[in-house]
Amino acid sequence: MVYFQFVFAAITLILIAGALLGRMNFHAWMIFVPLWLTFSYTITAYSIWCPTGWLYKKGIIDYSGGYVIHLSSGVAGFTAAFWVGPRTNKDRERFPPNNILLMLAGAGLLWMGWTGFNGGDPYTVSVDASLAVLNTHVCTATSLLVWLLLDIIFFGKPSVIGAIQGMITGLVCITPAAGKNYIFIPNNRIM
Repeated sequence: MVYFQFVFAAITLILIAGALLGRMNFHAWMIFVPLWLTFSYTITAYSIWCPTGWLYKKGIIDYSGGYVIHLSSGVAGFTAAFWVGPRTNKDRERFPPNNILLMLAGAGLLWMGWTGFNGGDPYTVSVDASLAVLNTHVCTATSLLVWLLLDIIFFGKPSVIGAIQGMITGLVCITPAAGKNYIFIPNNRIM
């Protein structure tokens, strides 16, 4: 459990780092990381994932990190990028990947790992875990295909980069409620 939660925290920091690459001093990063983990991530994770957390008590559903990881890292990355300032001109230039095969291998590993943490989030073999795995694959594949279709419509041809962007979008999109099996009834009650 400790390792599982540690990986979630580490992934969140990696996402923030993407917003600051090439713009932040490493010593400043070393100060930022423990402060942000202590005063932002830990409080958010506890509030949403702990049964005694105030957001949990209000009914916030975050099955596998959509709010705790993606929303908190997005807000932190955006805020930090604002305070650090714009990228240099060199970093703003078009920078396509230099090895498509390695990019595809990384995307495959990401999809496989994401399936593991969405499916492993209930910490037991259950219907929720099975639904998480199934929903993760269906949403990710659908997003990938829609992105490819949009590439064809707007650019005249599909692209590997577009397919991977669609894949990542699908993974992020399904994460908050990947394994929850709720039935919505017309009078707004959830069972």
